Amino acid sequence: MYEYLTFRKFATQDEACAVQELLVENDIPCVLEADPVLLPSTFIGQNFDLPYRLKIPSNCFRAADALLWQPVSVQPPEMENDYYLLSFSDEELMEVIEKRDEWGTYDYALALQLLQTRGVTLTTSDLERINQERFTTLATPDNGSTVWTVIGYLSALLGGMLGLFIGIFLFTAKKTLPDGSRMYAYSQHTRQHGKYIMLLGFVSIPSWICYAVYFNGSLPGLGTVLGLMSNVHF
Repeated sequence: MYEYLTFRKFATQDEACAVQELLVENDIPCVLEADPVLLPSTFIGQNFDLPYRLKIPSNCFRAADALLWQPVSVQPPEMENDYYLLSFSDEELMEVIEKRDEWGTYDYALALQLLQTRGVTLTTSDLERINQERFTTLATPDNGSTVWTVIGYLSALLGGMLGLFIGIFLFTAKKTLPDGSRMYAYSQHTRQHGKYIMLLGFVSIPSWICYAVYFNGSLPGLGTVLGLMSNVHF
């Protein structure tokens, strides 16, 4: 039994349902989930602006990916005259090709067609090379945000649950690659910081609670953390 992993994320339910219908029609089981957006999109370098997740068995990723990127016919009469890709420069269109996982199949096919009309032709080997380079980029662990790492240390030191959460997230977060494999989202160096923050939180929080109970002290609040952060220069 293969684990269901996130295959694609979508901004709207309609987009997610359209892809779900295509996969089901081709006998690829999938589950659509909606996640509440609880954190800002800038949180330690992760994007939480795509609340709809389509999950499929990990062994179906290659088949599903090939299905989504099968040739799409782009008919000029069907296209709006002010369609945003029409105003893209060659460099911007190449970015669509290089990061096709961030764009829809229609935009990808249209970008290829627009480049061809402008005299930029990409061969099959070119596209394979671009896709492999993109996979290598996605498979590179993120270094995270220095600001949020510092906030994690300060919050954990002062007994804040935010610091503990940041530490656990940095240490355990994983991401799914286009081929269905899983890997840690952050580099070993960043995960080491996450581990230290997590351990600091596990020690600091009970210590501050004991201080508050037995010595009638008060737990440091978010204002204390922000006050310290205002004196830190990056």
